[in-house]
Amino acid sequence: MDEILQKFLDQAPIAVLVQATAARAIGASALDDLFERHADGQYTRELTFSTLTRLMTGVVFCTYPSVHSAYRETGDIPVSVTSVYNKLNGLGTAVTRALVAETAGALEAILASLPGEPLPEPVQGLRLRTLDGNSLAGTDHRITCLRGSGAAALPGISLVVRDGRTGLLTDIVPCEDAYTSERTLYADILPLVQAQDLWLADRNFCTDDYLSGIAARDAFFLIRHHAGTKLHPLGPETRGRRCGDATISEQRVRAGCLECRCILVRLRTPLRDGTTEIRVLTNVPKERLSARAAAKLDRTRWQIETAFQELTVSLQCEMNTLGYPKAALFGFALAVVAYNLLVMTRAALVSGLGEELQGPETLSTYHMATQVAAVEKGMRIAVPASVWQQFVEMTAAQFAGWLHEVARTVDWRRYRKTPRGPKKPVVVKRTSRGAHRSTAREIIRSQK
Repeated sequence: MDEILQKFLDQAPIAVLVQATAARAIGASALDDLFERHADGQYTRELTFSTLTRLMTGVVFCTYPSVHSAYRETGDIPVSVTSVYNKLNGLGTAVTRALVAETAGALEAILASLPGEPLPEPVQGLRLRTLDGNSLAGTDHRITCLRGSGAAALPGISLVVRDGRTGLLTDIVPCEDAYTSERTLYADILPLVQAQDLWLADRNFCTDDYLSGIAARDAFFLIRHHAGTKLHPLGPETRGRRCGDATISEQRVRAGCLECRCILVRLRTPLRDGTTEIRVLTNVPKERLSARAAAKLDRTRWQIETAFQELTVSLQCEMNTLGYPKAALFGFALAVVAYNLLVMTRAALVSGLGEELQGPETLSTYHMATQVAAVEKGMRIAVPASVWQQFVEMTAAQFAGWLHEVARTVDWRRYRKTPRGPKKPVVVKRTSRGAHRSTAREIIRSQK
């Protein structure tokens, strides 16, 4: 079996690394134990939680277009497809949250054991945590109460937490009501705040509940100001300093009942919405985080937005065939776990290739996920489960060493990004509804 596994390593190394890491992070015994500890109202009879997760993993990695097609191709499911959907539709959000949190913790232990220098924190002495919300798109599947409605069926939203050092999505807060405001979920987020954390978020989280709650836990925040939160100046504004295409200054203010710093960034070139001034609130002391560093750090929020885009494009986090909120949110959580597996694989490649690979941002999640989708089914047939068990029995240090050695032999150029230049501005000529053009005739006309 080692010879068969070696053939997959030679032809599709990323797929093997992801599968081996998945065997450790979302192994059958660990998943079934997680379900027993967090399930509320559900129980295990014939269909185990690990079997359900394995079935859904093929859908998340785009190997199968839907749960039903994955069920038809998987021959060892002991129950009907109706029972599979019933299990999905009843999964509690506690199980969904625990799935992401516990697998992210297992991957953090492996990352810490990878050879090489440990990853530095973006702000020395503080653990950067980026918070943002993601709304699931409307689904095609119509449950009974929505069959007479032509409006989009929204299955829910999730708040996602990203670790700034490792890039892992460490926690999610799923909510079944798609109309729920991100601001009202502070009671679920604040228990995640630890001392010496630095929470980075956009203006939707600029409320007294979030700001005061984070500060009360001996943590820090860096949150863009929302116009609904009134600021009271407590001192003069400092002299502006030029930084690239912007001028940066700061002022001591009071937001609600909390005193903090207000970083003012005045832009030469307006943003797409016409904004020329950005205000960022923080309670980090000036000697630990300068105004320029705070403004630069605020711009890194795009990293979690990029993660959401990769969850949608490279993985199938929004399954339009799942209409029930619990099922759709579980599918999103499993996509987050799959994304973390790819983050882990990128970190292993950086560790193994060293300076040859110019950082994880040069690797394409899309190309990596495409290889996993293409090889996953054949690898499941050719390599029995007993082979993957050897990776489960390794210690974190041993497994990290194996990842490092395999990564040294990978040709990373197969998975590098192919960036394109900026698009040229084009004036689009609007036509009446239903109008059309023959592409071939338009090409001939343009050549003449």
